[in-house]
This record gives sequence, structure tokens and C-alpha cells, in this order.
Amino acid sequence: MCGITGFLSFSGKPAAVATLAQMVDLQRHRGPNDQGMRLFSLARGDSIECQHIGAPPRRTFEGALGFNRLSILDLSKYGHQPMCNQDASAFIAFNGEIYNAFSYTAELQASGFQFRSRTDTEVILYLYERHGFEGMLERLNGMFSIVIVDLKRQEINIARDHFGIKPFYWTVQGKTFLFSSEVKSFLAHPDFARELDIDNMDEYLTFRYCAGDRHLLKSVRQLQPGHWLRVRGDDVTVHRYWQIPDHTTKAHMSMKDAVDRLDVMLRQSVQSQLLSDVKVGCQLSGGIDSSLVTLFARTHFDADMETFSVVFHDPAYSEEHWISQTASMAMADSHRFLFTKESFFQSLEMATWHLDQPLNHPNSLGLYLLAKQSRKLVTVLLSGEGADELFGGYPRFYYAALLPRVRPWLPTLQLLPKIGPKFTRIFGDGCDGPTTAFILASQFLNASQVLEIRPEASYSKVIELRQAIFAEGQADYLSNCLKYDMQTYMVDLLVRQDKMTMAHSIENRVPFLDRELVEFVRTLPMEYLVGDRLYLRSSTMRNTKIILKQLARRTFDNRFAYRMKSGFGIPLHEYYMDKRFEQLMEEEVLPTMHRRGVLRADAVEKEWRNSYRRSQQFDEALWIATAFELWARLFLDGIRPNK
Repeated sequence: MCGITGFLSFSGKPAAVATLAQMVDLQRHRGPNDQGMRLFSLARGDSIECQHIGAPPRRTFEGALGFNRLSILDLSKYGHQPMCNQDASAFIAFNGEIYNAFSYTAELQASGFQFRSRTDTEVILYLYERHGFEGMLERLNGMFSIVIVDLKRQEINIARDHFGIKPFYWTVQGKTFLFSSEVKSFLAHPDFARELDIDNMDEYLTFRYCAGDRHLLKSVRQLQPGHWLRVRGDDVTVHRYWQIPDHTTKAHMSMKDAVDRLDVMLRQSVQSQLLSDVKVGCQLSGGIDSSLVTLFARTHFDADMETFSVVFHDPAYSEEHWISQTASMAMADSHRFLFTKESFFQSLEMATWHLDQPLNHPNSLGLYLLAKQSRKLVTVLLSGEGADELFGGYPRFYYAALLPRVRPWLPTLQLLPKIGPKFTRIFGDGCDGPTTAFILASQFLNASQVLEIRPEASYSKVIELRQAIFAEGQADYLSNCLKYDMQTYMVDLLVRQDKMTMAHSIENRVPFLDRELVEFVRTLPMEYLVGDRLYLRSSTMRNTKIILKQLARRTFDNRFAYRMKSGFGIPLHEYYMDKRFEQLMEEEVLPTMHRRGVLRADAVEKEWRNSYRRSQQFDEALWIATAFELWARLFLDGIRPNK
């Protein structure tokens, strides 16, 4: 796990070593073990390694590539990046882990490639030389962002992994192409303009993040999962090399056989992701996903195993009972970190800085604390991220399965006193089609709330953008719902997971997003994942992640598998009432919001004062507006965070 950044001048303007050094230093947290910088000229076909200090190179170069290394495999100097091939005609910067990399070593050696290291980085570079960039990508199973500069072909090729586990951003500013693992590195380049992309504000307000290639900073683009781009001359082209499979024809196998197969594949994925030359632990939330990963990892540990969890004083927010059960079964040394008000206020600004976007999920601060404390003991953490989207773990998937049965009765159900509005909120108003109903199921602010704090918002445009993503699914409705969530909500959660852990130089791995495992699950009949049955109690729990809960029943018991999903919340309303939050709002957030004029500060202020005086539950609109302003102060106003 590492950090990549760099730039290329289309006009031939010489690259400044000092600028590259600043860009690299801004993400030093991603790789504290080693740092490398290389200048290159695509026009001339040569390159040179450079240092922060020392005599400037005698020749000028229009391109620059920088790297921060977190050493995981082969801790020696031979893992240094950017890494060149044998004749230095191509070099690579690679962030991530390729779990099947060493299965290609013998083939490459037989073809004449001589290895100097024990890194997967070198395997990737030689796969590129042998099979080309797209051929290389076809062979990779792992998490990655990859930059390969090919001096002979006079081009740069960049790719992001299949699911978006590793973030990557790019932008063209005038005649300069910039790229990076983290947006904050762009701030150090003199050609980069700090501007808000107002067109993306409405999507942020509605869903708390921007999907696809969009970002809140103008002209900044996320390289989407399963995509790669090529820079040749002054032309930047983006291509898709893989997408989540639809499989309109489902596999024919019994539920028992499917669970057996899932058991084997998940165990294999966990085993492959334990590959490391540094210490590995498990991020244990207490949910069934991280608990299965933890228990399966136990079978391959030949030393003491350690798990890491966040807990709260209030049992309503804590999964400590389930954490204890899993840790005991795994015979693991369980480390638990108490999240307090101090944890919240001490990390609010720095977590926003590391995320590169507004702190949309307040519970990200819990993950930030977990990574900070875990780093004292381990360098790699396995987590259960991705399982809810892959297997259909949210209530909205159950409601999507129910929709065909409920829809004919919806006009009548909506007339029922007290519960009528709930049916409208869950299933739509009867006018929206099933696609829109599902999209709206994951919104955080509805149209009236968005318009209250931003009257000029185009709510319908936001829905159209999301409908275009949903339309990429070519299978049945429920399968398309799962694919949509994997392309949107899951990607945002993966970015959060990466940024909060890498803030403290922790590599996070996600065994549920093994490429072969995902492709297998996508072949399963939908009723193996999400059901539409009605139960007197716990309908959502009985009808979501069906096959995974079958596996959890085998491994744990019924009570463990079917308890109510608590998520990973924090007692935010309690923090709202704290004097420190009042000071934050009165002295920083509201004054700058009034001056900025992006949101209706008077409406936000009204929400703030009402929430405070009436001690009401936390209002999403208030948090979303506050998180945006905290981010804007750092990334638009240039205020540096207090570390």
C-alpha cells in the first residue's frame, strides 16, 4: 500500500523537482518507509531519478512521477519505486497488492525475465512487457492503482482496480496533466486551481458523495473502478477494461452446494490476502462479515492473532458482545478502542483532510481512531468491507425484492394513518418507477431538504445522473440494484476505508472483493441473496445476505447470524450538544458559510439552533452542510489543518 503522484506538461514546460517533492510529501502518510521520484521526457524517451535536495538535473524533463512506499512485500531496497525494467525503457509506480502475482513468476522467468526483487510490483511490470497493458490487467486479481510510463511508446498508462479499493484521481489544468492517489497533492502544483464544481453540489447534498468520475473540486476526476486511461501527446483517453458481471443466466446449484462453494472460496481469498512480510491483523466490528473473515484467518495464523475494534460507552452503539464471541472462537488477542467525545473533536479536522472530501459518514472518525491505535501493533488489516453490497445486506435490497408485490397496493397502503408515510418513504409515491424508487432509497436528503439549503438545486438532474449508472445493469431488477450499489455506495465506502487507514500507514484488505469470489456470487440466483418473504419478526434480517448468513450459521449459530444489524453508528446527537460543537459552529462553520454563499447559511443556522434548543435527533441536513464547510475551509480556502 503506497501513494502515487505526478504530472506531465503538454507544452514541454520543465518539471520542477521542488513541486514534485511537495506533492509527494503531502501524502507521506501513505508510505513512510521509502520515497522515490523520477523525471522523464516522453518526447526524448529518457528519464532520471532525482532527490529532494542536490544539484538539479542537467537536462529538462516535462514529466514527473513520485512515490511513497509502505513496505509490505520484500522490505529490502529492491522494492524501491518508481521501478524500472531491465533497460529502463519503462517504469512503474504501483499502489496495492496483487494476490495472484507470483503464479506468473515461472512463466515470466521462462520467457527470459530476470527478477531482482520479491515484489508483486516487478511481476506487474514484466506482465506489461510481455502482454501489453490490457493483457496485464486481464491477469490481475487484487487491489491496485498502477502507473506505467513507457518511453518507447511515448505514453503513460494508468489503471484502477476492478472495484475501486484503491483511489486514484486525475485532472487537466490548462496544459498540465496531474494524477495522484490523493487529491491533496494537487494543491501543491502551481497550475492547479482550487475551485468548487458547483454542478456536483446537488449530488453531494442528496447522497453525501459524488458517484462515477465526479468530484467536488472542479475538473478533478476519479478514475472509475475497472477503468484505465492512456496519455499520448496531449490526448487523454479513458477506457473500461472490466465491469461487474450481469449473468442473466444463473447457475444451477442447490443452496447447500452454493454455501459449500462460498465457504471454500472465501477461505481461499482470506488465505491469499494474508500474504505479507509484515504483521497482519483483523478489523473486527462484530458483524458477521468481519467475524467470518477473522475466523477464517485464524486457520492460517501460525502465531498469535490480533483483532482490533471500536467500542462505545453506550451499548446501543457497541457490538462488544459479538466482538467477544468472535475473538474467543478465533483465540485472538482482542484490542478494543473506546470512542469518546474527545475522539470525535480531536480528529474531525484531520480526518476531513485525509478523506479529500467532506466527512460524509461521521462514523469515519471511529475508523480513523481504530487505524491510529492499530498501527502501533500491525501494518495490515483485513476487513469485511464489500459484503453488504455484494450479497445484498441493506434493508433497501429487501424492499426492492418486495416492491413488485407491494406496488399494486401502494395507493391504499399510503392512506393508512401513521404508517402510510413510511410506505411512501420506502417504496416511493407510486409515480416513480422501480429504478427511481431504489435510487431514492439511499438518499440522505429528499428534494425539499436539498432545496431548503440550496434553492437553485436541480434535484431532477441528480436523479438522472444516477439513473444512467443504474441503466448499466443488464440483468433482472434486483441484480441491477446490487450492481448499482457496488458501483456507487460501495466505492465511496472503499475510498473512506482506504483514506482513514492510510492516514496512519495501515494497509486495509477486503477478502470479500476477491475478483473470482465476486464473479461467482454474481452467478447465483437472486433468491440465494435477497428474499421477499414476510416474517412476524426480523423480515429484513431473514431476507438479506441469505447465503452468507447460512454460512454464518454453520460457523457460529442462528442467534449470531440473524441478530438485528446495528451498523457502525456513533452517538452524534450527544456530540451536537457539546460546547465544543457549539464553538465550532459559531466561530468557524457558520461565518465562513455566510461568506461563501454556496449554501443558505440562514437555513443551516436555523436547523442548528432548533436542533440545539429542542434537543432533537441529529438532522442529516445539518451534518451534510457542516461537513461540506469543514472540507471547503481546507480545500478551497487553503487553511491547513492543525495536526
